[in-house]
Amino acid sequence: MKFKPDKTTAKRIALNIFYPLLAFSLMLAVWAIAAKIKNNPLVLPMPNVVLDSFFRLGNTGGFWLDVLATLLRTFICFFTSFALALLLAALAGICSPIHRVLSPIVSVLRAAPTVAVILILYAFMNNDSMSIAVGFLIAFPIMYSSFYSAITGVDGDLLKMAKLYKVSPANKIRFIYLPCIAENLFDTGRSTLSLTLKVVVAAEILTSISRSIGSNIQVAYAMFEVSYLLAWTLVAIVFSFVLEAIVSGLKKLWEALRCRA
Repeated sequence: MKFKPDKTTAKRIALNIFYPLLAFSLMLAVWAIAAKIKNNPLVLPMPNVVLDSFFRLGNTGGFWLDVLATLLRTFICFFTSFALALLLAALAGICSPIHRVLSPIVSVLRAAPTVAVILILYAFMNNDSMSIAVGFLIAFPIMYSSFYSAITGVDGDLLKMAKLYKVSPANKIRFIYLPCIAENLFDTGRSTLSLTLKVVVAAEILTSISRSIGSNIQVAYAMFEVSYLLAWTLVAIVFSFVLEAIVSGLKKLWEALRCRA
């Protein structure tokens, strides 16, 4: 028997497609009007010129190597930050002095300007390591704060019941903590992953790291190739959306598996 979506589901799907397309069309319209008024392709080319450059990039030599190198740095930053933030947040939830020590450090890292962090680390580290370190220092405090709030926000009555019935620590994590904080892990991970990519690209631009999206943006800027500068910027934006979509898909898969369990 074939699945036939009801009218409500079909309408929701249609709206989920319509509004993003409308927003994208409005942005292109504003861009085209601004480019027409400026009438200087060296400053602001028309959207069709940039989109043409964007689609040409996939056929240029080294394009995918540059993209994969940037994504690799992003993944190293993200997964290192994610694992350490979750571990320290769990320890801080058990032992409050740990949180009292980490809290001011996290606050300083969150308040530090990204460009200042890049320039400071540039004096002490090589380019590849520096871009990863910058991404970590930006992503870690965001994830730690979010994970700590989620862990300490777990229903106290559930924990009391688990203590009363002498539930093992492993089962507490599996059946109480993980279901309660999973949504937070996915939502924080989704937003932080795209942010990490942006920060890594910014570090690559300032340090001209070879084999990267950022270095191509920097080269395009130096050569006054504005269309390619915007095209490479569009590459970074597209992959940010792709990464967010992957995390959203993993979240939906988790929810589906949880419902079946």
